[in-house]
Order: sequence, then structure tokens, then C-alpha cells
Amino acid sequence: PPPFQSTVNMQDLMLNVIDPAADGVWEAVGTVSTIEGVFEKFPATDDEWAGVRSYAIQLAESGNLLMLPARSNGSPEWVTDAQAMIVQSQRALKAIEAKDKDALFTIGGDIYDVCTSCHQKFSPELVRP
Repeated sequence: PPPFQSTVNMQDLMLNVIDPAADGVWEAVGTVSTIEGVFEKFPATDDEWAGVRSYAIQLAESGNLLMLPARSNGSPEWVTDAQAMIVQSQRALKAIEAKDKDALFTIGGDIYDVCTSCHQKFSPELVRP
């Protein structure tokens, strides 16, 4: 294999790449309640959908970064979780391409489940009770 070289540690990758990408997908759709009332939030323009697409791409490709040998340490569970993140992110990309806000909302929950499952195994201190 090519001589892969990680540039940042796992915490930096999470804080600067994976978390912002996941947040970009999660925050794209939902219901917001304010003093003025309740409204549905979702991308309304092609540019907004393109922005969410960028986050989903970053999240999908981050799964590959997680599988680099220096990060995975050969752990089959780690690799399985990274692959699950890729699969869910690819599903998000399909929903984004279809501009299907309802599917994207559901898939956002599936991405959250993948993240939580991995954190429970490898960083339980990050999981809220």
C-alpha cells in the first residue's frame, strides 16, 4: 500500500473535519421552535442543497480517513464502524441529490446512530447517558 501519512491526531480530525461535517448534515433539516412559532428548516435553494452535499461528501470521505492504518490499528470493529459511516453518508448524498428533506432527516438519525455506536465502543466518555 502507499505510505499513508496522518497529519493530525484523532481528536483534531474529529473536531475539525468529522464533527463539522456531521453537524452540517444534521442542522440542514429539522423543526425549529421560537417565540415567533414553529417552522420547518430545510435547504430551499440549489446553493443550500450544494452546501449540505459538501458536508455529506466530507463525512463519507472521512470514513476512509478513519480506516488509515495509523487510526484503525487493524481493529475490525473500527473498520466496520467507519464503513457504516460511509454507507450512511452515501445514503445522505442520494437524499440530497433528490432534494428529499424527509429522507435526509431520517438518514441524519442513522448517521447519529453510527457515530454513537462507535463512540460507545472507542470513546465512551463522549457518549451522553
